[in-house]
Amino acid sequence: MAIDMDEHEQGELVRAWLRQNGATIVTGILVGVAAILGWNWWQTQQANKAFAAGTEYHRMVIAAEGGDLAQARAHSEAIQSDFGDSPYAVLAALRQASLEVAQGDHEAAIATLEAARGRNADPALDELLALRKARLQIAAGDHEQALSLLEGVGAGYAGMAHELRGDALQALGRDREARMAYVDALTHLDSAAPSRALVEFKLNDLGGSVDAPEA
Repeated sequence: MAIDMDEHEQGELVRAWLRQNGATIVTGILVGVAAILGWNWWQTQQANKAFAAGTEYHRMVIAAEGGDLAQARAHSEAIQSDFGDSPYAVLAALRQASLEVAQGDHEAAIATLEAARGRNADPALDELLALRKARLQIAAGDHEQALSLLEGVGAGYAGMAHELRGDALQALGRDREARMAYVDALTHLDSAAPSRALVEFKLNDLGGSVDAPEA
């Protein structure tokens, strides 16, 4: 048989339940509010950090284009120091390395790229640094080191990586392997890729072709 409760009895039950569980409810509410506030704070901090890094990189670009290489390097170093895990650190390292190459200092450029590697959460950005470093190593005659570095480049940049492998292998006199590398590069390059014609030229220069790389 159902038992009806008047409003007073229902109120007493609610108050009793709150006395037993009120602390838990309040704690849950506070935790939820803290989580929301913490998330908002984190997002604001990330946005501010990205803005500051972008501003510093913009200053670097202006200094570089104005020929003030010392100031450009100072901005790049500031980015590496304060925003080393941001994409701007990768962009700054690539630009700084280009400036150092233009000055004929390949060793400094390689060191700049290496210092920026492994600090960003996006592996694709690390691979860009690796590709640029491998290109400089090949130019400097460090072909074996370049080949070792290129092994870690993923499918996203496979075309560029195989082309550089071909360059290093050709320089080492390993023409058969170089032809195979250039063929691999072509299989990963889009038909409209600007670098495709150059890779085809390199392959043909070694006596190979896309259809018969061992010819």
